[in-house]
Amino acid sequence: MLGFSLTALRQTLFTRLSAGIGGLLALCLTTVQTIIAAMPPDALPKLRPGETIDAGRWQVAVQSAVVSTQPRDDGYRPPPGMKALAVDIDILNRTAESSNVFGRIFTIDPPIPGLKPDPIHYLMRDRTMLAALHPGLPERVRVIWTMPNQAPIPPNLRLTITAESFKPRDNLLAAPGWFNPKVIAAISLPLHEEWGGGGGAP
Repeated sequence: MLGFSLTALRQTLFTRLSAGIGGLLALCLTTVQTIIAAMPPDALPKLRPGETIDAGRWQVAVQSAVVSTQPRDDGYRPPPGMKALAVDIDILNRTAESSNVFGRIFTIDPPIPGLKPDPIHYLMRDRTMLAALHPGLPERVRVIWTMPNQAPIPPNLRLTITAESFKPRDNLLAAPGWFNPKVIAAISLPLHEEWGGGGGAP
């Protein structure tokens, strides 16, 4: 009888200890995520052009940025009266499935007045619009926004990078997926303008 009581007591203590440790780890993880999410912009890790970072389902490296009215080697030319802000990035899909949600990775912060939302993504390998990124295949992608010719541009472009976390089973959807987007880093790129038709601004 005494042996049974001791065994039950040990099992109860072990269960409570395990639950306590699990709760403590969850609290620590939540605290770290909250601290990162609450970081002011200047407190985010700063990347250098060409520096690679793991961003959840993606591995990315931002290369360069330019504002131009000239036709580009991807075949894109801005509409009349508009200029294009083009950012070149290297992206690797780290998952096991093709994905087209690469538009969630970057945010221009602070926003540039006059810049049109919903950029175009070009796959530089094929010089075509990007439909999806396939697993394990690194690609050079050009992201293009448009803005009026008269719109001023800042000396530097600041991008923030957002990552998502993989969950084998989401509590709400009861299915695996990528959730909990959070900003993990920022990069500042120098901007300059390239003008077509004689080199001067129209």
